[in-house]
Amino acid sequence: MENAARQGEVLHAGLAALQAEFPQVIGSVQGRGLVAGVHVTRPGSEEPDGDLAFRVVERCMEKGLLMFSPVGFGGATVKIAPPLCITTEAVQEGISVLREAFAELT
Repeated sequence: MENAARQGEVLHAGLAALQAEFPQVIGSVQGRGLVAGVHVTRPGSEEPDGDLAFRVVERCMEKGLLMFSPVGFGGATVKIAPPLCITTEAVQEGISVLREAFAELT
């Protein structure tokens, strides 16, 4: 549980930075501990963008990062739930792959 709490802080800090980098398409980041959701929106709006969320997940998988299918309203939330034993390096690598996917698709 201690590792999950520490890595959850790393995860949420990374996701907050990602939202700051892509505010036009990341409407919100929600979660607690090692569970998070990144809500993907149409550029410059609050409308969910399920197509972009799906392409982000697909691109992450192509890069070797296993993701859940998008969930939630409009199928536009990228769900993140790594194993509780994950390392800091693995969390950071996952955020990096997610960042690459958003950069490539937006």
